[in-house]
Amino acid sequence: MLAWLTDNAPECDVVVSTRIRLARNLADIPFPARIRRMDDIEAVHSRARECLTKSPTFTYERLSNLTELDKRALVEGHVISSDLARSKYGGLIISQDQSLSVMIMEEDHYRLQGLGAGMSLFATYNLVDKLDQMLASEVKYAFSDELGFLTSCPTNVGTGMRASLMLHLPALSAVKGIPRISQMIGKMGMTVRGAFGEGSTAAGAFYQISNQVTLGVTEKEILMHLLSIANKVIDFERDARKELYNSMGTALEDKIWRAVGILKYARRISDAEAQKLISDVAFGVSLGIVKDMTSGQLYRIMMNARPAILASASGPQQAQDRDAARADMLRQAFS
Repeated sequence: MLAWLTDNAPECDVVVSTRIRLARNLADIPFPARIRRMDDIEAVHSRARECLTKSPTFTYERLSNLTELDKRALVEGHVISSDLARSKYGGLIISQDQSLSVMIMEEDHYRLQGLGAGMSLFATYNLVDKLDQMLASEVKYAFSDELGFLTSCPTNVGTGMRASLMLHLPALSAVKGIPRISQMIGKMGMTVRGAFGEGSTAAGAFYQISNQVTLGVTEKEILMHLLSIANKVIDFERDARKELYNSMGTALEDKIWRAVGILKYARRISDAEAQKLISDVAFGVSLGIVKDMTSGQLYRIMMNARPAILASASGPQQAQDRDAARADMLRQAFS
C-alpha cells in the first residue's frame, strides 16, 4: 500500500498528493440508484472486469468478499469512498501499486481514479485518461453531444471529472488563515474540505481543494485552473511558515522537537495525536529544522498509522492495544 506516495515529489512540502476521478456510466443500463435487475448489476461488474483485467496490472475484487477491516483500510488509503465501502453490490478494480482503480457501483457505474504524489495533476490525469480509453474501447458510455458524460449527480455532468489536491497547511491553520483561503477559493469555483472529503475534519492541518464545475469546461481547463489556485495557496502557506518561524523562533523549534521526542519514545499514541505530531514534524522538515527525514516519508508514516491500515498490518486489536501498536511502529520509523 502507498507505493505511489514517493519521496521528492513536486511541491511536496505543501502538496501531499493528487487525485483525479472520472465518473462514467453505461449507456444501456439504468444508473445505480435505479437498477432493479441483478443481471444489470452483474453486467456492470463483468464488462469492466473483462476489459481491464486482461492486463496483469489490474485485479478485481467484489466488496462483499472483503472484510470490514479491509474496506476501512481502503477508505483510509483514499482508494475507495465510504459510500462504496457500504455498498451491497460494490466492486473494485485496482492496480498493483494502488495508484489506479475503478470503483464499481458507487454513485455511478464506474468511478475511475488516479493517485499521484505531490503536485502531479497532468501526469495523474494522463494515467486515468489511458484507463478511461481502455474501458471506452469496449463499452459504450452514457454521453450527450450537448452535455457531455451523463452522471447520477448533475454537478458531475460534462467532463465527469473531479480533480483534487491534498495540501498540508500548518502555518495557515496556526494563523487562522483557512477561512480566508476557503472564501477566496470558493469565489474561484473551487472548494476546500478536510482530508477525507465533504464533512471530514482537517486533522493535522491536511486539506483537500477540488473543482466544483464540470460542465462547459474541458479537462485541461479544469486542471489549469486548479493548478493556478493551488500555486497561490502554496505561496501563501510558505510565506506564513516563514513569518511564523520569524515570530516564534525557538518556541516553534521546541514544539517540533517535542513532537519528534514523543514519536520516538511514546508507548501509546492515538490516531489523532499521531496525525498532529507528524504534521508538526513535517512542518519542521519544510523549514529545515528536521533534516534526517523527507516529507514523503512522513506522509507514508502518517497513512500507515491510520487505524485500519495499522490493524491490517499488525492484526485486529482493541483501541488501547492499537495505540500501543501504533507507538511501536512510530518508534521504529523515527529511530
